[in-house]
Parts: sequence; structure tokens; C-alpha cells
Amino acid sequence: MLKSVKLKSVFLFVSMLGTFGLFAQDNQVSEAELTKFANAYIELQVQNQTAQQKMVQIIEAEGIDVQRFSAIQQASMNPELKVEATDEELKMHQSAIEKIQKLQPELEKEASQRIIATGLTMERFEALAGLIQNDKTLQQRVEAILMKSQE
Repeated sequence: MLKSVKLKSVFLFVSMLGTFGLFAQDNQVSEAELTKFANAYIELQVQNQTAQQKMVQIIEAEGIDVQRFSAIQQASMNPELKVEATDEELKMHQSAIEKIQKLQPELEKEASQRIIATGLTMERFEALAGLIQNDKTLQQRVEAILMKSQE
């Protein structure tokens, strides 16, 4: 529902998975480190849900429906998509975007704190994200840890 909002404003974790393979230092990953990574991942998912709720509140407080906001946002990001919007809707959309973007530093700081609270440094988390993204075996190990934590 808020894919375009997520693209525009958050999320640190998703971008990390796409870009931090460069930071990978070694392929030796202990079970303890993977568990810490999985815990950090869970924390970031919780934060993401909270962030989405905040974004919805911001959008609605501007007086625009979330679906309408998303349609305008998608059209603003893809020149092939056309959406007719009134000047008032465009103003509400822009105001919501600006407020959502102001959340970014707070969200990044909170994400960093959540990661560090799991016992990983940001650098190691980023390195692990890159390793896991590029290694099916590590992905499976993390998935197993995540599944076990849900039991």
C-alpha cells in the first residue's frame, strides 16, 4: 500500500542489503553473529512497521487519502504514469513528503541504536548484510534462525 512512500523515505535496512556488499570483510560468520543479525533484522522490521504507521498518520493529517497519495507519488516517480491531481492535492502530497523526509534522520538514528543494541557494530551489520545477500547458505542459516525465533 505504501510502497512509494517507503521508497521515498525509508528504509535503511533495504538500502543496506543492496549496497553494502562492498563492506564485506570475510566469509567467516559465526552462529552467534548470525543470531545477532537476525535479532537486528527483527528489530528493524518492528521499526519499519512503526515508521509506516507514522507515515500514514502524516499523510492523513495532510487531508489526503493514503491510496490517493500513493497514486500521486507513483506518478511523480515514473514519468510514464499519469495521474490527474488538483493543485490542492499536489500541495497536500508535497507537504506530506516533506514531513516524511524530516523523519529520515530520526529513523536512521533509531535503526542504528537498535542494531547496536543487538551487539553488532554498524560496520559489522553492514558487512553481514552484504555477505548474506550474496551467499545462499548464509541466507538459509538466517532464515532458520528467524523461523526458530518465531516458535
